[in-house]
Amino acid sequence: MTTPSSTEAPAPFGWCHWHKGPSGTAVMVDIVEQNSGPGAALYACAPCREQRGLPPVAEQAHEVAYRDYLIHTTDCVGCTRLGRCDVGGRLRDIYHRALDGAA
Repeated sequence: MTTPSSTEAPAPFGWCHWHKGPSGTAVMVDIVEQNSGPGAALYACAPCREQRGLPPVAEQAHEVAYRDYLIHTTDCVGCTRLGRCDVGGRLRDIYHRALDGAA
């Protein structure tokens, strides 16, 4: 029996949108934005992720960059609503470039 990694903590029961069936290994791999109302999350099981090259959302470049940016700006005294320190500015730029690459 294998233990899932911390980035793939599956629910005891989930749904895979790719094979359209129940799964104990499904994790979120995409978020579909909508014009109004909440977006929709898409989940894939481990075999479907492997077959289709679907990384979990938590491992996608734009999510990692956004997490780094948030962690920095939360604790940095040089980052305020009026501006960012040099590091905060660079992290913001990295995040925006990752977003452009994800589109």
